[in-house]
Amino acid sequence: MSNNICYKCKIEFKFPSMLKTHFRRSYHCLLSEEEILNFFNNINNINNNNKCIKCNKIFKNIQAHKRHLKETKCGKSQEVIPNNISNHNNIPNQINNTTNNNTNNNLTNSNNIINNNITNNNINNNTINNTTIIQHINPFGFEDVRLIPIPEMKQILNAGNDAGFQIIKTIYNKIENKNFYKPNMSRPEIACLNTDFKLTIYKSKEFCDALFDRCIAFLHHMLHLCKNEYSKNAIKNIYENIEYIETTMRTEIYDKKLQNIIESEFRNNNLGNKDRISKFIKEVKDNIETKEQSTSLINNLLTFNNESNNEYKTSITEKEINSALGDPKVLLGIIKSELIEEFNYNRFEDTKFYKFWSDRIKNESIYINKCKTATIGDIKNLKIRKMQIELMLNIIKSRSDCLTAGELINLDVEGFVFEQINDDEDEGKDEYVNNNTNYENNLI
Repeated sequence: MSNNICYKCKIEFKFPSMLKTHFRRSYHCLLSEEEILNFFNNINNINNNNKCIKCNKIFKNIQAHKRHLKETKCGKSQEVIPNNISNHNNIPNQINNTTNNNTNNNLTNSNNIINNNITNNNINNNTINNTTIIQHINPFGFEDVRLIPIPEMKQILNAGNDAGFQIIKTIYNKIENKNFYKPNMSRPEIACLNTDFKLTIYKSKEFCDALFDRCIAFLHHMLHLCKNEYSKNAIKNIYENIEYIETTMRTEIYDKKLQNIIESEFRNNNLGNKDRISKFIKEVKDNIETKEQSTSLINNLLTFNNESNNEYKTSITEKEINSALGDPKVLLGIIKSELIEEFNYNRFEDTKFYKFWSDRIKNESIYINKCKTATIGDIKNLKIRKMQIELMLNIIKSRSDCLTAGELINLDVEGFVFEQINDDEDEGKDEYVNNNTNYENNLI
């Protein structure tokens, strides 16, 4: 039996140390330090029983060990060590659920995945001492994206328009996320496990819409988890791609890909999913410990979701930016009359007003990109801010193009209104120059 494979989720790790980290951090496979120690001690004991004490070679099973002793000279100097491991008292309860004292310990590894069938006396791994192991199932909408390795998350996030399709396949290929089935294959209704550990019935279209919304939420949660892996510009590009998928590709993904995934799931796994969900609902109803553990997992995921959602709130205030770069209402208010007059003899693109706002969005972008505490929400807000400034400039340009001789332009636009400030003219101009021409020196 390999000491690199998790006995619960069947994931194989490169080193035992990585499996230990998995036991300490994975919510579904969590073990205490004592249980981790006992797990590796018992695995070593199992392996040692198939070890030749002459040549130190370890065999996959007792039969291979016996054959080795029979066919080589190692057998002349030692007796076959019986495969008698009767004391499992120190194995954690979770491991006791997947082994049996009467088994032959004939465990095989196929395609790097532990074969869960213990063949002695036709004992099934899912039934021990007449007690059935129930697979935990995450309620629909509470699938845990944190179980996906970071490199795989990055691969999905970098997949462009295919990211929405790939995340759905990745999430719902996991057995703990197979939380829906069709009660009747000839009808459009779909039953989903909910947080009350009961079933919610959706119509097909409602279910697909909800699944698409989950796909977008998964991508946002992954971007939050991978935030430190990317530059702020890369985060901006990924966020914009998620926005594009959400606003533009719902119909395309549903019609061409999402529907195929759902139909394939019903065609291949509907009965299995229905059976697991039914058993899980019954187990939660009958076993208070199972219900408490499942409720705890849901609450833990709710906490994570709140943390992820907070990442999309802004942390850098307008007051903070104005403190670093100067308040536009003050800077432009001091020279408002000069700005208005300039529109009578300069092209719009040559005016100080246009140059100020063109520089301003660059200033704010540099400030946010250099701020170590900036959130994804700040990066998102920067895009909105840029769009607002560009819209305002388009309005002013339209007014400028329609000016008649001697007419004064109105520079007030909703959200960008500033009053004439009576101050020393030279001082105002100096402040304008210092905050715009040399803006990089003002960054904190």
